[in-house]
Amino acid sequence: MTAVELVIFLLTCIAVASYAVSGTIVAIQKRADVFGALFFAFITAFGGGLIRDLTIGTNPPLLFVSRDYAILAAVCFTVSLTVFLVSFAGNNADRLSHSLHNLLIEGTDMIGLAFFCVLGVDTALSSVPDLAGNRALLVFCGCITGIGGGILRDVLSAEIPLLFRKHIYFIPALLGTVCYVLLLPHTKRLLAILVSVSIILIIRTLAVRFRWNLPTPLGNRQKDKK
Repeated sequence: MTAVELVIFLLTCIAVASYAVSGTIVAIQKRADVFGALFFAFITAFGGGLIRDLTIGTNPPLLFVSRDYAILAAVCFTVSLTVFLVSFAGNNADRLSHSLHNLLIEGTDMIGLAFFCVLGVDTALSSVPDLAGNRALLVFCGCITGIGGGILRDVLSAEIPLLFRKHIYFIPALLGTVCYVLLLPHTKRLLAILVSVSIILIIRTLAVRFRWNLPTPLGNRQKDKK
């Protein structure tokens, strides 16, 4: 494994851990048991990649054949189980999950989104090199890798996906992924990742901080207080 590949794998671990935390906290809030928490963590972390692989015809999906994914799954389950057990501290899971909502759901979601959008493009290219000339499909692969797991998490928890209701979610994912697809052929891979991830993190952070939302017919009458 080269130095660049090692950095990419570490970034993937961070993204998986971030989405594992996000999925686990949602499971805790929905009163799920430990199996539910692990399942929510898994589907949040790997659901987008599974959709990507099915879209580009990678059969079976990398999740089931790549040895790296065994390590990533171990990271996912370890992080999820740790968060679930911590939620029992002081027998106060309700207060803990509520106090961690903004920090963990919003924070880990934006980290996972930023890394998975660019890593989704890399994975698609390594699986199907012919996609290099199809920028539209590469952008789709990056975006769905970043947002797909969160959509599945929210649908399974009987919530309108965060993508459709809160703090300008899809726009930074799209902009960051497009930037990465355009930069990748013309600059070093790590530099392209840094620029694209920064775009996503900056826009998402500002959106959360200043509560930027796209307009809705109800305006602010049902403003999200979370």
